[in-house]
Amino acid sequence: MKSAIAFPTAERFIFHLLLAANLVPLWSFQYFLTCDGPCHLYNAKVLLDFWQGGEPKAFYETWLYLNTRFEPNWFGHAFMTLLMGLQIPAFLAEKLLQTVYVLAFGLGLRYLIQQINPDNLFLSSFGLLFAHHYVFQMGFYNYSCSLAAMFWATGYWLHIRRGYAPGQLLVLAIGLLVLYFCHPVGLLFTLLLIGSVLVGDFWHDTRAHKSDKINWQKFGRAVASIAVAALPVVVLFAEYLFFKGINATPRGEPTSTLWHLLRENRGLLIMDISERRWAVAVALACGLMALYAAYNKLKNKDWCWTDALLGVFLFTVWLYFNQPGSVAGGGVTPLRLVLLPYLTLILWLASTYFSIKLKRVVLVFSVVVSAAFLTLRFPHYKMANEAVQEYASCAAVIPNYATVLPISFNHHGQIGSGRYVAEAIWLFVHAGDYVGVDKHIVLLGNYEAHTRNFPLVWREGRNPFVLLSKDGDYFEEQPPRADILGLPDKTGGAHVDYVVTWCKDQRFQDHPYAQEINQQLEQGYDLIFTSEHGLAKVFKRKGI
Repeated sequence: MKSAIAFPTAERFIFHLLLAANLVPLWSFQYFLTCDGPCHLYNAKVLLDFWQGGEPKAFYETWLYLNTRFEPNWFGHAFMTLLMGLQIPAFLAEKLLQTVYVLAFGLGLRYLIQQINPDNLFLSSFGLLFAHHYVFQMGFYNYSCSLAAMFWATGYWLHIRRGYAPGQLLVLAIGLLVLYFCHPVGLLFTLLLIGSVLVGDFWHDTRAHKSDKINWQKFGRAVASIAVAALPVVVLFAEYLFFKGINATPRGEPTSTLWHLLRENRGLLIMDISERRWAVAVALACGLMALYAAYNKLKNKDWCWTDALLGVFLFTVWLYFNQPGSVAGGGVTPLRLVLLPYLTLILWLASTYFSIKLKRVVLVFSVVVSAAFLTLRFPHYKMANEAVQEYASCAAVIPNYATVLPISFNHHGQIGSGRYVAEAIWLFVHAGDYVGVDKHIVLLGNYEAHTRNFPLVWREGRNPFVLLSKDGDYFEEQPPRADILGLPDKTGGAHVDYVVTWCKDQRFQDHPYAQEINQQLEQGYDLIFTSEHGLAKVFKRKGI
């Protein structure tokens, strides 16, 4: 009896300990750098300027316009815009969004598992190993938040599925709306989970020889209630698809590559190849738990309504291997979907039986792997913060109401000693956007406005991703290439006022594209600032 009482207490303590450990990287430094995060933060700042109006808005409107469609990528921007509107510093607004995601992921997964089977809450500690994943490090905040919201919305539906009071349906409808404005993947998988469990519950009641009439009435009432709650997002999603079109394109990766990414659990390899062995260990642990659960199911033949989650897992694996390259204007990448088979598997595992001994082993494993990941990644987080502070120091010499082009020659990042920050990811592809988060400037590297999937869009004839390209090469590539001096002729007089370079003298010095950029800077710009270790430089257009 003492052991049975002690384990839930220990499990609860370990879960909250691991949850806190996942917050340590976010709050240890000023910047927790992600690939696209700086661009999202900059666009949130511009949205605030649009909202407040005045001279800043007039300045931006010569380059950008507000996307008035109900795009699914609004949540993160709206969150940070609101915080900055409350006078919270920009870097802190981003950090709070990152914190909300981590907390919502961990607590949401635990909440959902509690609705599935409270006896298996230990799996929420194991699931925290997936909170810091490659897609989050890429800065896909909206997608990451959609995974967290998926846990909460599905868990809440399981909580209310026997009642469907009007107030409860309203809460569910709001949850689905939040999901829509995060990302369609989270929304669609939430509906998949709800629909599958609903069918599984119906099947279970049918097998139990309950009255067919009562069973069908219960099923019909549940479907109607869910349809009412989902109606707003169905309308929004239909409008989105109507204007975007489905336009599915085939993927470019062969099946062998997809299998390699899934088998090695590459969604957990974030900063450095040294993380690989631990990511593979997590994948093996999932496989072993799945075999254990399947063996017990087949042996005891205790199939129940929650085994519909096994169907969701199998469908997710099928979808992963049959994913398109893009849908409705949005890219679908293997590293974005590779997490989903693992997450849906954890949900099914939560519905099965585990001995107390195995639960203890999984908890110990979760603690060890969490400590390993944190130990391996923390030095990279520290270096990233150091490098970003040097990069962001360029903002001091750039005035408001200027056009600025950040050009990175090393997307992996670098510190003063010459050491690379992250070998496994292009972490610094948009790090230069931190230069604009506290100013009224147009950053010409604003990729969001180029995609038309976000709140801001480049005006016709002002898209730098078109105007600054040269022979099909772009300034975001490695090595970068840009037709800087050709912009005025293409826009009727608009210039690049300032160019901010990152690691220009440390990488690709002898490459023709780098020499081409150097020639343009020598011809049309003056060097006005060099950062502490010479990694970042600011060039000002001659004559301004």
